[in-house]
Amino acid sequence: MTEIASRDRTAELRADFPILESSTYLVSHSMGAAPLQARSALNQYWDEWAADGPEAWEHWLPRIAEIADGIGEIIGAPPGSVFLGPNVSVLQAAVATSLDWTHARNEVVYESLQFPSLTYVWREWERFGAVTRVVESPDGRTVPTERLVAAIGERTAIAVISHAYYVSGALADVAAVQRRCREVGALLCVDAYQTTGTYPYDVTALELDLATGGSHKWLCGGAGCGWIYVKPALRARFRPAVTGWMAHARPFAFEAAPIVHAESMYRFGNGTPTIPGYMVAQPGHRAILSLGVHAIREKNVRLTERIIAHARERKLAISSPLEAQRRTGWVGIDFDDAERVCRELVGRRVFVDYRPGCGIRIGPHFYTTDDEIDAFFETLDTLR
Repeated sequence: MTEIASRDRTAELRADFPILESSTYLVSHSMGAAPLQARSALNQYWDEWAADGPEAWEHWLPRIAEIADGIGEIIGAPPGSVFLGPNVSVLQAAVATSLDWTHARNEVVYESLQFPSLTYVWREWERFGAVTRVVESPDGRTVPTERLVAAIGERTAIAVISHAYYVSGALADVAAVQRRCREVGALLCVDAYQTTGTYPYDVTALELDLATGGSHKWLCGGAGCGWIYVKPALRARFRPAVTGWMAHARPFAFEAAPIVHAESMYRFGNGTPTIPGYMVAQPGHRAILSLGVHAIREKNVRLTERIIAHARERKLAISSPLEAQRRTGWVGIDFDDAERVCRELVGRRVFVDYRPGCGIRIGPHFYTTDDEIDAFFETLDTLR
């Protein structure tokens, strides 16, 4: 038995997450539990602001790179290749503004199962000349790799795909899609929100062009700390028009337009950074780093297999892939009136969530116990 899977180790970990004392928490795929140290980080922000006023920036600005590089450690990115932003929609919009939509290579390829917010971002670029090409799902839960690969061609400027689909937890073959993009000279941007912190991957080994994600799910970092990775060799080609003074090569020179973009990943900056969101996210990132995503994954597979066994015993429809190697860290189950049952579960502080086309999503994390999985299904039995 590994250290993270042992009962003693789990009890030790749970003590750092107060909500676990008063709930059955199986919703880390949507909002990771808040670590006690996040409160300390907020207090630190307040203390520095209250004590130093504008001089607090001397503390805060260096933390942006520190926190970004911490995310880089989790995803296998070299130092200086990750930057922070308020959310993924803003960061992917910055990518979109760096591309030229006026020539023949003007297609954006994404899947019909892409998280809706990102489809809104990319569809809006049609007004500037982009052509969106949507790869349909045959079953509402997965998109075959061969369909994605076939959709990417000589006119593709960028493909934007999910590492795992929010409606099923099914993993995409990002390596195959990246190879296809490289063959035809297109870029690939992978949204890894659904996997980062529970499913191990390495952006360098995968040779990914770009990846984005956020902190409030498996990273237990709360809202307000999105991130973007850009392959270092590609960084100079991006000059985002979603920009601001923090993206300038000399931000404190306060030079008039036009902007001279920073050589570093700061070129993805914009206005004044949302420091509290970044600081409160760091304790969760550190927890993931200290445990290691491979160890977290090992425990998650065991717990999700337990969920699947319970669901099969009850003859419930399972919305997620049965094979562990094909899914991220949660399992969807569906049945008649699942949305109502989900509301009742949450009312009893059994935290899960519901998505149309999927059913109830159950997401165990490193702090979850076997007993919680069993208790969830016992409670479910009383409500169906």
